[in-house]
Amino acid sequence: MTVFHAPAETLPRFRTLFQQGVGVSIQTGTSLEDLLCCQWQISRDYVMGRISTLFLDSKPVDDLPSAVVHDGATLALSGAMPGLIGATMRRGGVLASFRTGITYCEPSGSDKGGRGRITLKLFNLLIDELGPQFLARGIWVSRSRLVELFPEHPTLKDAPENDIEIYMGIPPSPAG
Repeated sequence: MTVFHAPAETLPRFRTLFQQGVGVSIQTGTSLEDLLCCQWQISRDYVMGRISTLFLDSKPVDDLPSAVVHDGATLALSGAMPGLIGATMRRGGVLASFRTGITYCEPSGSDKGGRGRITLKLFNLLIDELGPQFLARGIWVSRSRLVELFPEHPTLKDAPENDIEIYMGIPPSPAG
């Protein structure tokens, strides 16, 4: 496994990566609420107050406890978005009934759970507020995307793996 330690002052470079999506290792088969509040330790008040728009596999989510996160899923998180589209996509908003045909519903079949990886996308104020926490835990990006972000590190081009784990700060111990 190739690990890249990003200096703290390079945080602004990650804005585009977070919008495009980064890999995050998780325990799969749990609810979206459990992922946010228990696995990622984001306070319930923050989730309910700041993360107003959530998409799981490109579908808006209203019911966090019933949405199950599976290996390979894509999760997009955003603060409030402006305009009619923002109001329509907002979790539990008064205009949510306009999008019932595309709202996330858990597919049949169960996910037994296990370790897996999802693609996480962060938008607007959540990049600055949550991005550093994800970088401290570790994110995965392709070598080519990391080389574009850090062209001054020529050793990245020779990394043996295609996916590189990135940490800002000290990575957690393997036991943790």
